[in-house]
Amino acid sequence: MEALASILESLASKAAEYMVDSTPEQLGYLFNHESKFQNLWSKVQELKDARQRVQQSVDEANRNGEKIFDDVERWLTMVNDKISDQATTQLQEDEKKAMESYFAGFLLGIKSRYHLSKKAEKEVEAITQLLNGKDQFDRVSYRPALEGMSIRPVKEYEAFGSRSDAFNGVMAALDDDNINIIGVYGMGGVGKTTLVKEAARQIIAKEKKLFDEVILVAIAQASNISNIQNEITEKLGLKIEERSVDVRAARLHDRLKKINKVLIILDDIWEEHDLDSLGIPSVDKNKGLKILMTSRRLEVLKSMGSQKSLPIDILKEDEAWNLFKIVAGPIAERSDLQSKANKVAQKCAGLPIAIATVAKALKHKENLHEWEDALEQLKPSEINFRGVPSAVYSAIEMSYKYLKTEDLKSVFLLCSIMGHNAAIEDLLKYCTGLGLFHGLDTIQKVRNRVLTLVSELEDSSLLLAGSTPECFDMHDVVCDVAISIASRNRGWLALGKEDVFEGWSDVETMRNYNLISLQHTKGSELPDELECPNLTFFAMVNRDSCLKIPNNFFKGMKRLKVLSLEKVNLSSLPSYIGSLRSLCALRLIDCGVEDIVMLGELVNLEILYLRNSGIRLLSKEIGQLRRLKLLDLSYCYSLKVVSPNVLSSLSKLEELYFFHSFDRWEVEGTDNLIRSNASLVELQYLSRLTTLKVRVPNEQAMPEDNIFLGKLERYKICIGDGKWYWTETRTEASRMLKLKMKRSSNLYGGIKLLLRKTESLYVDEAEDVREMLDDPVNQGLPHLKHLKLSNVSDMKFVIGSRMLVSCLESLDLHSLMNLESICEAQLKAESFGRLRFLEVSECKMLKNLFSFSIAKRLRQLEEIEVSHCNNMREFIIVEKEEEIGENDNLEFPQLRSLSLRYLPTFNGAWYSQKTLQSVTWLFGKM
Repeated sequence: MEALASILESLASKAAEYMVDSTPEQLGYLFNHESKFQNLWSKVQELKDARQRVQQSVDEANRNGEKIFDDVERWLTMVNDKISDQATTQLQEDEKKAMESYFAGFLLGIKSRYHLSKKAEKEVEAITQLLNGKDQFDRVSYRPALEGMSIRPVKEYEAFGSRSDAFNGVMAALDDDNINIIGVYGMGGVGKTTLVKEAARQIIAKEKKLFDEVILVAIAQASNISNIQNEITEKLGLKIEERSVDVRAARLHDRLKKINKVLIILDDIWEEHDLDSLGIPSVDKNKGLKILMTSRRLEVLKSMGSQKSLPIDILKEDEAWNLFKIVAGPIAERSDLQSKANKVAQKCAGLPIAIATVAKALKHKENLHEWEDALEQLKPSEINFRGVPSAVYSAIEMSYKYLKTEDLKSVFLLCSIMGHNAAIEDLLKYCTGLGLFHGLDTIQKVRNRVLTLVSELEDSSLLLAGSTPECFDMHDVVCDVAISIASRNRGWLALGKEDVFEGWSDVETMRNYNLISLQHTKGSELPDELECPNLTFFAMVNRDSCLKIPNNFFKGMKRLKVLSLEKVNLSSLPSYIGSLRSLCALRLIDCGVEDIVMLGELVNLEILYLRNSGIRLLSKEIGQLRRLKLLDLSYCYSLKVVSPNVLSSLSKLEELYFFHSFDRWEVEGTDNLIRSNASLVELQYLSRLTTLKVRVPNEQAMPEDNIFLGKLERYKICIGDGKWYWTETRTEASRMLKLKMKRSSNLYGGIKLLLRKTESLYVDEAEDVREMLDDPVNQGLPHLKHLKLSNVSDMKFVIGSRMLVSCLESLDLHSLMNLESICEAQLKAESFGRLRFLEVSECKMLKNLFSFSIAKRLRQLEEIEVSHCNNMREFIIVEKEEEIGENDNLEFPQLRSLSLRYLPTFNGAWYSQKTLQSVTWLFGKM
């Protein structure tokens, strides 16, 4: 009894200890533990819901190529820890202990109940803080600046001594804190653009970064303020929704002010521009901002505040001869030709553009008489066109004459009216509409010919490479000479933004034109009717929002084959467009067209391109265009109805484009009598269809009989309700599939046939990806270049032994929750030889990236990004069966970017039986 009394006395003392000076709050820990745990469970569920909403936004941002804010990633990491299986199990155990202590009696469980109850309340406070933190997220992601996109490599740059003063002067000025605006000036074709690009390239390549951002904008290419702003914003990765020039300038101004050090290169300025109106802040108030400009005229640079203007002169005679020899090759030094070759080089007047074009034109001319004839043709021209030096004019004209075929000459002249950085696909449309290539009866055959000719013109230095492989460019001087030739010899009227045209009333002159191209041309109102009986091509890019095209304007153009209009107000089409029965190609961009019923009368039309139009309905009349080969309705956001059987009526259709446009495909089996919209079933009647770019949100709309899809050669097809971006620079390909569906086995034969040809494959949330990748019908996906998998739970490895990944360039794995390894043990020997980009995130079970034997193949790897892989321990593991020899080294010579984030178990090493090497060693060549 005494022992029992002693125990009770001890318990009573302990109870008193917890009750002395107790507040109601503290007493609540003892008596309200059940409600506190209920409150905690409620908060946990609230946190799970909040996490799901944030994670969905993050997943969508990842799919769209955006970067997640660091604070959002930290928040998700903390939330995942709070609601992990381990944390939930601990919470359940705590609640169970609290209840057991309660039933054990008040005095026996008092200490445990007090501490567990207080712990539950602290957890509620921590979760409340996390929920409050989530409310601070206006957005979860941002669009990153396009890394490496601003400056393309400089081709054939030669550091001649005569350029060293200008080049060194530019580099010194860029490093001088007292100089913010620098100018380079000289005549056209002397090499200004090449010099500043090389300067920018060297700045970017330096280990010590002078600038956080380097942006190059070709002003001649961007003909107005809005276009210049677009160029700058795109290269900054900035998205501006507003259309107002002033508002856009303000947004751009704010963004540039936030960059510590930025260099903006404004190339080829012809007239003074107000930097503030463009959105470029004052250099007086932003010391980290520098502006580098080029112009043909010193006074333009001075008017824009250049603090240091550097002239660039023609090449010295020996430099010109050296450049000529480099471009022309060994033939220039052949004993019987060398003296003539030297004289030819002298005739080019020390201008690199002339030297390059002439040398390339002659590099395969092996007969002495051909070089003598070249000398004759290089006599100074009497033509003075737009200030082009006579020697340069003669050199470029000679290169034009040396083009081997009429096709090359015609395409070269067409390129001259298309502006800078022009799309090869637009050139294709013009060539098709004009019928330049006889005997080529399909769009793809014409495309192949155009690509070949563009490549030949680039090789001749008459064309330049564009900003992407899909574009081409032309030097201003070459362009001026080409337009002069076409105007003189072919009856062309080609005017640019600096030209003023008042010649509409000259009836006789207008009657003789074969082609009219007006690119932002200044001038008076258009005449009511234009009598041009020989005109086959009319193109206009409008700069005046008030310009109207009269109803009868096209009445006198009966032979017109190509009509191209941009930014012309055409909410209602001019009535006489329907009477242009010879028209083969109609290209309307940003013209606001709403009603296109009239176009059904253009029975000879082969190309119809209505990008960014306001049409809501593709009416049944369009089905009358039985010769139509290409239909492009991209960015027609208002297009909601495509009349049934219109598409199936276009029996000669080869290419169909619905980028960001119609996607309300009706499900197969709908009664035709009541069907109100197009069905994909209609496409099976298009026996010539080779290109298809569509989005199908409802996978049920995919027809069961879709074997016809297997004939496609170019395609971008999105199936499912994923919010995909159509274009992603790094992974752009001509054959792309994006799938978001529970089971890919619901796809039918045609789609499976496409998989074997697919270059870019994106799969989101599918349950049977392993089955799809290993399907024998796919033949191992031999052409796959880009693979992205998201939110897949049933995969333990990605690349199986049946897959041929010799072409794979990028691999992006996100939220593969049960992924244990990227590769199965046995792979083809050539696997991963081209892999350049690897991104892995939210793969919780993944412990390493590659085995040693596979890692040795990754010599082309450029970027690695790994994040939120909780079990990632090392990058590269040595398997038991692998042996590492004395000379076995890992080298990644191309690696330039390594990003590691939120890897809690990563040990910073790769493991070998013989040694432990750190990340510093592994990526020491960065």
